[in-house]
Amino acid sequence: MITGEERRRGRGNRAGLDREQILTAARGLDPATLTMQQVADAIGVDRKALNHHVTDRDNLLELLAVDAFRRRFDAAHVDLGDTWQDACRGYAAAMVEGIIDTGAWLGYLRFASPRDLAIIAPAETLARRLREAGFDVLTTSRAIHLLASICQGFARDAVIAGHAAEDPQVARLRQALDDTAETYPTLRELVDARVDNHGADQLRFDVDAFLAGMERLL
Repeated sequence: MITGEERRRGRGNRAGLDREQILTAARGLDPATLTMQQVADAIGVDRKALNHHVTDRDNLLELLAVDAFRRRFDAAHVDLGDTWQDACRGYAAAMVEGIIDTGAWLGYLRFASPRDLAIIAPAETLARRLREAGFDVLTTSRAIHLLASICQGFARDAVIAGHAAEDPQVARLRQALDDTAETYPTLRELVDARVDNHGADQLRFDVDAFLAGMERLL
């Protein structure tokens, strides 16, 4: 006699379980409470069947984060313009939007394997533009790494700041200034100016500063 558990496992095997099915089932689940068992139940397969595609819960959360990023950072929607400067600006804007749109999965986003990200074509175009402009291989590699680091840091800070009435870093600085007998007038001036360091103007400033440095190197 075939048990219910065996029928359940067999259904999953015959259905040709793949990674996309797993991601589809997991997208609507709360990342804070998500378990491998919940995903298996949603698909209707034995939990062990998932291990052919996903090693554990952390791996599943990382795949979901990459999946969310990939669906936003689509090569077909990235405008890289005509120049290497355009390519840097377009690449940066798309990466920031992709990271921010990752939403609840942001804490699990890992840029570990280019094979898993939809950044290959835009990155190829960006790298080619930089090389054609006259940057050597070493500078091009470091430039792309720096640009990605700028974008990742900006996006993560923007998400954190967006969840609070005031930028938490600025709030902590203001509290520290209030708790000291020293005046630190220049820092107080900056804090009191309440500049938005997480909006489009800040990203534009960051990328323009990056481009200015690259143009100086060139």
